[in-house]
Amino acid sequence: MTFSKSNLNVLSESLFTELTADQAQMLEGGKRIDILLVRCIQAGGGSDRLSFTVNGNNVGNPIGIQTGGVANVGASANFNSTASVQLFDAGSSLGGFSTSSNGQQTRRVSGGGSTYEVTYRVGN
Repeated sequence: MTFSKSNLNVLSESLFTELTADQAQMLEGGKRIDILLVRCIQAGGGSDRLSFTVNGNNVGNPIGIQTGGVANVGASANFNSTASVQLFDAGSSLGGFSTSSNGQQTRRVSGGGSTYEVTYRVGN
């Protein structure tokens, strides 16, 4: 079928779909951060219940971790310009970092008696 203005109204609605906010953001040139791994250098009190936010939105599931532990995080979020990543232990801030550069990096985050290394990847 050749498409023209006169026959567009016969196209099945199944060819069209609404985009989620995340999908629309990616189409507009946004980026994606994948939080891959966390390594606990020191957990305040010996263990933490670690959670993450990206630009104020919760991502992933809470992780129980002890000093010396390593965990796959598997959390991701889409963003424009800069991603602000924050770590929390049972709701108390442990600190964070901001990033916008593509590629894989590891950052150290400290606060509340805890220290973590967070490995993440940013891409388009």
